[in-house]
Amino acid sequence: MKILIVDDEPLVRIGIKSSINWQEYGMIIVGEAADGEEAIRLMIERKPDIVFLDIKMPKKDGIQVLQEIKERGINSKVIILSSFDDLQTVKHAMKLGAADYFHKPSMNELEISNVLSRIKDEIAYEQKIQENTYESNSKEGILRNLLLGNSVNVKQTKLKENNLYILLFKVKKYESVLQRYPADNPGFLQKTVMNLLGELFSKEKEVEFLQIEDNVFSIFCSNSEIRSNQLSFTSVFERAQLVNHTLARFLNIETAFGISGKIDKFIHIGKAFAQAKQAFGQAFYQPEDSIFYYQKIEDGNVLEQVDEYIIQLKKELREENYNMFLQTLTTLEQFLHSKKGLGERDVRKIYEGLLFMIEETEDYLGYSDHLKGIETFGELSSFYHELFQQKFAIRATLRSQRYSPIIKNILYYLESNYHRPISLNSLSEEFNVSSNYISRLFKKEVEKGLFTYINELRIEKAKSLLKDYRYKIYEIAELVGFKSQVHFAIVFNKYVGTSPKDFRKERM
Repeated sequence: MKILIVDDEPLVRIGIKSSINWQEYGMIIVGEAADGEEAIRLMIERKPDIVFLDIKMPKKDGIQVLQEIKERGINSKVIILSSFDDLQTVKHAMKLGAADYFHKPSMNELEISNVLSRIKDEIAYEQKIQENTYESNSKEGILRNLLLGNSVNVKQTKLKENNLYILLFKVKKYESVLQRYPADNPGFLQKTVMNLLGELFSKEKEVEFLQIEDNVFSIFCSNSEIRSNQLSFTSVFERAQLVNHTLARFLNIETAFGISGKIDKFIHIGKAFAQAKQAFGQAFYQPEDSIFYYQKIEDGNVLEQVDEYIIQLKKELREENYNMFLQTLTTLEQFLHSKKGLGERDVRKIYEGLLFMIEETEDYLGYSDHLKGIETFGELSSFYHELFQQKFAIRATLRSQRYSPIIKNILYYLESNYHRPISLNSLSEEFNVSSNYISRLFKKEVEKGLFTYINELRIEKAKSLLKDYRYKIYEIAELVGFKSQVHFAIVFNKYVGTSPKDFRKERM
């Protein structure tokens, strides 16, 4: 798989090249370009599979390059590189066919590798479609091809070309639900869901279904014999309700559905699929509801307003005006919730970017485990508000106390790295001073030993996590930096006067 990097900043190109082991992913960098014209020439000449493309460049910018790619029929997958407060342009790029985007300031190895793995799978799948090597005679193959606009062998399904709808659904609180099922039998939940769908729709004349991802299922419905749009939509809604109630009754799980608009031709299935995804995404903002319908959203003004909020948030961080930052963030969140114009991925990237600016290091990546089970806008907002307030409280404390610069930096470092192994030697290497000097100075200024401070910090973090039953106690021990649950329990009891288990019971 061939990679082309396009950015007018040499340091960005160097950073991308050195970010991951390309050979490990079966990829090779085939060229670099510093402007849009050179980028087009290299795409034609070297035919890269994936292009990292900067938005703002000389000669031709990223948008102009994307437009030319489309006109010339170049098949490269494009990943946009943008600044943090350029969401409007990014979304324009996505509409022109970009596969994903990165905020340049906060790009990291984990994010790049995850996106590359996904795009690599997409390319392999599309190649199978083009080469007609996918099992296009199987029901699953026919339906998957249909979502990509390929209606070969569709007559082997129950679907007809009239009053067609796509429904997508997912299991709510998915990570928690998975805990109920045996770990040694992966896919058990999904197989059970598919079996129930099979029983529900076995006698339906014009319904098919498909598992698209681990937690995304699709139902294809047509109503060729119904002439009324209202009756057709009612039948689709009733099917969604049927699935929703059946899964709640037999599996004790909640679901969220997205229903597309009506189409009449198979060639428009891809459009209906996109509509269902957009509707389905509203569950992020309204977790109390179960069924959502496609509605066209004009997002131009929304994106422009979001960019203005982000510029203001950056300004308040630079000026260390943390109270105003939190107020502006709350206003932005209220705006997003009222307009619902941004998808979950974009909202998550906004929070990640803000955290990166606060952390100013890649330590902001250490919260991925905490975020795994968060599915809704409200949960995400609460998590980040609490985290930001913790960060700002520490900064305020450090400002009010007259610590030396090196101790301030060590305290910042400990706050971001408490979950990692920390020793005097590692701090000595990090800050380029002797371990003995750190030990003496820390005790003198903070008035407690370094490892007493670290243990207190870890226990405070653990007390917060113990309020969340999604985490087992041994997992919390690891998350806050203890090598074993036994050691964690001993230290916790020493500082809190009770065991982690009893502490959790008392707080619930």
